[in-house]
Amino acid sequence: MTRLLIALAGVVLLAVTALALVWLAGQLLVGLGAFVVGLAGVLARLLRFLVVAGLLGGLTYFIASAWRPARGAQR
Repeated sequence: MTRLLIALAGVVLLAVTALALVWLAGQLLVGLGAFVVGLAGVLARLLRFLVVAGLLGGLTYFIASAWRPARGAQR
């Protein structure tokens, strides 16, 4: 009878440990998911900034090139 109770206690302890590990893994994955979502937001804002900066820089370069008189042109 004592062996049965010790074996039952071992199974219960193993089940509780497994549930605790599954809970801990879930918490870690939730934290990792929040980090990935935050990182995706930062990268999306960075991409938006780079696109706008590239377009404005290209427009500025185009206007400056068009404004400059051609070389060797007489007035």
